[in-house]
Amino acid sequence: MDAMNAPVDYYVLTQLLIDDVYFPNGEHKQNQLGGGTYAVAGMRIWSDRVGFCCAVGPDYPGQYDGWFRKHQIEVTGGRREKRCTRARLNYFPDGEREEILLPGCATHRETQPLVSEIPPAYAHCKGMYFFKDCEPTFWDELLPFLQHGSALSCWEIFGASADPENRDLIGDYLRHVDLFSLNLTEGKRLTGALQPEEVLRGLLALNAKNVILRMGAQGALVSSGKGIYHIPAAETQVVDVTGGGNSSTGGFTVGFCESGGDIVEAGLYGSVSASYILRQYGVPEDIGPELQRNAAKTLDTLRRRVSRLN
Repeated sequence: MDAMNAPVDYYVLTQLLIDDVYFPNGEHKQNQLGGGTYAVAGMRIWSDRVGFCCAVGPDYPGQYDGWFRKHQIEVTGGRREKRCTRARLNYFPDGEREEILLPGCATHRETQPLVSEIPPAYAHCKGMYFFKDCEPTFWDELLPFLQHGSALSCWEIFGASADPENRDLIGDYLRHVDLFSLNLTEGKRLTGALQPEEVLRGLLALNAKNVILRMGAQGALVSSGKGIYHIPAAETQVVDVTGGGNSSTGGFTVGFCESGGDIVEAGLYGSVSASYILRQYGVPEDIGPELQRNAAKTLDTLRRRVSRLN
């Protein structure tokens, strides 16, 4: 895949997904950039040097690349023979939804980028985000890459993998990962704890070094093992919650690096990133200087609302 050859400080390693969204009232939105694009957008709010390592089909150039080119995001990785992963998402009045993969498109597994497709230069970026389950073959490739590179790593776990039967495996993987992101439901299932603070302590006991426990409208808890802090949710008009967690984790990754490892500042970056994703369907059309200035102002306001829980 042709890249833009721009310097990259932060990058996302996961799938690019294309969604056609259908609502109960008959309205629909087609060609919505999804998957890792939300994490890319969460990073791009804070950095102009962002990359996306994914695997795309022959339909990507000229059809789905406009937003990335507009924001000078380097898209790199492998090519696949099948068209990009594209699905129809049918939303129902009760809030549930179904996902139907469109014919002739690659499956999620077929567009999972390989560690071997990460450009060599990316090993020395400031930070990388990946969204993945516990698939051993992926981790067998990833762990040596993490050990020999200097980029800080952030793992947002695939929800269904946050299961007690994977606890030991997750604990082993976390020894090699710098940041860990998951939501409260996933954390409860993985640790068996019920209260958010106890969930977070359980994650630290599982070898997590730096954790963000996302709690939706209730904000997030963060910890590096020296206290637990509550990060409030940044105020925003919520239109669609899709991608909130991905974008938050992307911002969290940048914030941790740019602050020199300040877990609270990282959580604040994540909260602000999510607020800009929730206010429309898909990613913001224009992440430019004005949005970035407003994000910085929101960040400054939000700092005064952080509280330490212990």
